[in-house]
Amino acid sequence: MRLCRELDLYGRELIAVDGTGIKAVNSVDRNFTKAGLRKDLELVDRRLERYLQQLAEADVRDAGDGTNAVGNLADKIAALRSRRATLEGHGKALEESGEAQLSLTDPDARALAPSKRVRVGYTVQIAVDAKHKLIAEQQVHSKVTDLGLLAETATAARENLGVDAIDAVADRGYFKIEDIEDCEANGVTPFVPKPDRSPARRRGHFPKSAFRYDSGSDAYICPAGQSLGPRYRGTVAKHRDGTWTIEYSNRAACQSCELRDKCASTAFRRIVRYENEATLDRMAERLAARPEVMARRRESVEHPFGTIKQCMGQGTFLTRGLGNVRGGSA
Repeated sequence: MRLCRELDLYGRELIAVDGTGIKAVNSVDRNFTKAGLRKDLELVDRRLERYLQQLAEADVRDAGDGTNAVGNLADKIAALRSRRATLEGHGKALEESGEAQLSLTDPDARALAPSKRVRVGYTVQIAVDAKHKLIAEQQVHSKVTDLGLLAETATAARENLGVDAIDAVADRGYFKIEDIEDCEANGVTPFVPKPDRSPARRRGHFPKSAFRYDSGSDAYICPAGQSLGPRYRGTVAKHRDGTWTIEYSNRAACQSCELRDKCASTAFRRIVRYENEATLDRMAERLAARPEVMARRRESVEHPFGTIKQCMGQGTFLTRGLGNVRGGSA
């Protein structure tokens, strides 16, 4: 990287961040979650119940002759009981570890999100300088998705490139308000499109984007032109401490609104806004002013991943453990 900086091969103005899943040295059959173990145990119990019933019927029918059918059933029952004991042991180990998953071959490997197209592996993050598609930062994580990794990756890339400020573009899988805020606080100007997670749209109602926020009056203007003011303040969730939301509504206006059927399935419409959502508003304005930046993301960051996977033959990591997979200490 120092050589590339000396040769002026980094533009040091725009980086593109992306992540991919690469298979670990751990098969899916040797990775367990609480939900998966519960499902496996239920399956074992159903099969045990069926075999025990068949064994009882065979004993009555054959009058204890010790036929092959009885012996085969006894072997199957013994194997299932052994399997159940193994699964219970995995469940105990998982509970004692405090982790969400248990991997037997590579303890640090995790079952990844379906979007990674890898069953069990690691999430690899890279930040690529847009000038010549050269990697400015790479990281390997046990996290199952990209969510929450933008600020960490982009900030490290900015420091590697030796600049005080830089633009960073990523896909909607990185859209998380706390991460966007961290980027801005660390000299990174993020460009991340907002994913369409609107439950209202799925119900056939106006999505939140149809409501215009007026910062001057701190109110949302609905499609019918009515003003929805702030009513309630609450937290997002236990795992997002410090993130607060404000609920906006106008019960009286909704009761007589002609568009109510297109807007709400309850007595009135509620719009929830993050208390710090101005961060997302600024980013939306940046994206609207530079729509071409998303095309630059694709042509910059997806090229190195294609090359890496081609060289690996779409294979797996050759080592086990997060520290070894990273190529250094954990």
